[in-house]
Amino acid sequence: MAERDQIRTAARDGGGVLVAGPAGSGRTRLLTEALAPFSHLLVRARAAGVPFGAFAHLLPDPEHTPVNPVVWAAAALGPIPPVLAVDDAHLLDPSSAALVAHLAEHHGTTPIVTVAAGAPLPEPIAALWRDGALTRIDLAPLTVRETGRLLAAALGGPADLATVRRLHHTTGGNLRLITELLPGTGMTLAGGVWRWDGELTLPPRLRQLLEAELAGLTPAETAAIELVALTEPVDLDVLLTLADHAAVAQLERRGLITVLRDTSPPRVRLACPLHAHVVRDRATTLGVRDGLALIGGATPRVEGLSAREAEVARLASWNLTNREIADWLVLSPRTVANHLCRVYTKLGVNNRADLAPLLAA
Repeated sequence: MAERDQIRTAARDGGGVLVAGPAGSGRTRLLTEALAPFSHLLVRARAAGVPFGAFAHLLPDPEHTPVNPVVWAAAALGPIPPVLAVDDAHLLDPSSAALVAHLAEHHGTTPIVTVAAGAPLPEPIAALWRDGALTRIDLAPLTVRETGRLLAAALGGPADLATVRRLHHTTGGNLRLITELLPGTGMTLAGGVWRWDGELTLPPRLRQLLEAELAGLTPAETAAIELVALTEPVDLDVLLTLADHAAVAQLERRGLITVLRDTSPPRVRLACPLHAHVVRDRATTLGVRDGLALIGGATPRVEGLSAREAEVARLASWNLTNREIADWLVLSPRTVANHLCRVYTKLGVNNRADLAPLLAA
């Protein structure tokens, strides 16, 4: 892995590294594997409100209040390995962040730190990066090919290309999400090739992880992400008409939505398609339904589909059930099922999950 070799080279040559990536991108695993051959001290940021919280297990109780707490902490640590690894450095308390910078600047320690993509950095860590003491590595999602290799290793055999592409699209190429989702796919083996033809079921642990990533949203942010989840891809100007501008900007900073600015007009999607399943389960407010009515009022024409079939396809791509679509369009569930069957046949797909990318295109 190129990133692992880059970290090892930096650790050997005394250069600091800042590894940034979204939750589940493998930051922690990369850190531990890359530094395994080196003598290093690993600390994890977990208690942002506790002074020197990341180093608390290594520091003694001071006999009196030190004049300079950072210098005291550096001395109290005693001799430490030349490499200091800090996991989740964006969660460091101010004292721990200052200690990391002090050790790097005055004790020749090489810091190798991981941070969540888009999270604000503690100022001492940010200063190290700005001053060139830390080389930044941004972890990209897995490609379709890498997802296929991962699947083959996990399943003990190859998966067909449609399955690989579906899993990659559903997870956004996120390593942890792929791993957690596999038990809910119901893969079948035929002719030595694994296939995923059924509907998606979220395993309980995966649902908890997704809910944790969505925790802490303000009411305005919740309303905005519900509109995106239920209508993606939605035109940016339409979303900004219906949702709070600051909330949309914050969702993008947190990496929960992606603005596709190379399209005309710019469009907004969820950064992780799996979040849609959690968000849609919560999106039951009247305001969201009104917003859907405004956005969904102009269903795009799709070549080969009648206007009604395109309308049913659009609603099905939002993961609404046949009953919900029937209630929305004032039809019977059987009529909706017939329309949906014709949609699948005409578009050459097998399930709702395949509709969204086709309609977006």
